[in-house]
Amino acid sequence: MKRFWLGVALSGMLATQAVAQDVRSLGDATSPLANVAQLDWLVGQWEGEGFGARSQEAWLPPTGDMMTGIFVQSGDDGMQFSELIYIVPRDGTLVIRLKHFNADLSGWEDSSAESPIEFPLVAIEDDAAYFSGLTYELVAPDRLEIHLRLSQGGETRIETFRFTRAE
Repeated sequence: MKRFWLGVALSGMLATQAVAQDVRSLGDATSPLANVAQLDWLVGQWEGEGFGARSQEAWLPPTGDMMTGIFVQSGDDGMQFSELIYIVPRDGTLVIRLKHFNADLSGWEDSSAESPIEFPLVAIEDDAAYFSGLTYELVAPDRLEIHLRLSQGGETRIETFRFTRAE
């Protein structure tokens, strides 16, 4: 399962052609200027479903010029995996960097600083942030959707996580 999720994330990051309107790709374009203050709508605790199971995502307010979040996927037997997510500045724009962890806290990626999966910013709007292969969209004040491009076995699809604000 670890290889599947790592392959999914990497293929989403590397894809260069959008397969749905909700998910964009950077391709050879340059990321726009942006900062984490533009993502203040993301702060809070979100609960919902994705991959057919219970999902949670929480975002802390910016610390300096970066934001920190965590994603947790749960099943009937408890936590399946989690992700530690950073939105960091790079060359005047933003990049999502994340690492996956099993329920026992063993990492999927190695522990080096170069190993996080990265999603560069494609576009940013008042209520949406489009990263290459990954979109965060505030569809209502208390509703967040995350769209992730997945590729496996030559097939590409979009997985949508639908959340409501838990606060």
